[in-house]
Amino acid sequence: MTNELDPELKRIFLACLDYGKTQDAPQPVICYSWVARRHEAMFGGTFHPSRLRQLERLGVLAKDGDTSRGGRRRYYRIIAPNRADEHKR
Repeated sequence: MTNELDPELKRIFLACLDYGKTQDAPQPVICYSWVARRHEAMFGGTFHPSRLRQLERLGVLAKDGDTSRGGRRRYYRIIAPNRADEHKR
């Protein structure tokens, strides 16, 4: 799986994991705006929301329920965050 994550996706995923640590949940829930702020603080710069959909297609995120805010906010669960070390390399 790590070979499938380009350097930008790895940074986005690390920001997801870092934000996920703020929740006491087996599969933390994130959305673009939360992760984008964390990503900017950690690495500088932003990323396009479609990059979270790419992480979903790769199986490290899963869509969580319906969207909110009139369909403008999409939530994702981090799949098996305890096994995420394999993606950090």
